[in-house]
Amino acid sequence: MSKDRLQHMMQVRGLNVAALAEISGISERHVYHILSGKGGLSDDSLLRLSQALSCSVDYLLGLVDDPTPHFRIDNLSDRERQILAAIRRGDKLTAIHILSEPEKM
Repeated sequence: MSKDRLQHMMQVRGLNVAALAEISGISERHVYHILSGKGGLSDDSLLRLSQALSCSVDYLLGLVDDPTPHFRIDNLSDRERQILAAIRRGDKLTAIHILSEPEKM
């Protein structure tokens, strides 16, 4: 794993080692070891870090340059689901209408 990418995502998310450890369920000591390049990284730890940082495992591994996690149906907003459903139905006008509406906060 790229420790530079891990550090970058920690900075983007405003997390220090203690906060990342708490969110990911990985000990602070292990996070320090990972950042120093001294600690090994299990698949489970890698997955926990990517989830805690809201980025893809592929990004942390240096396989892709886009940190955005791969989308899954369970992490789409209702609005995104509505747009995709309209596109799948071939109803482009509804999709455009949904996109043109201001997003509700």
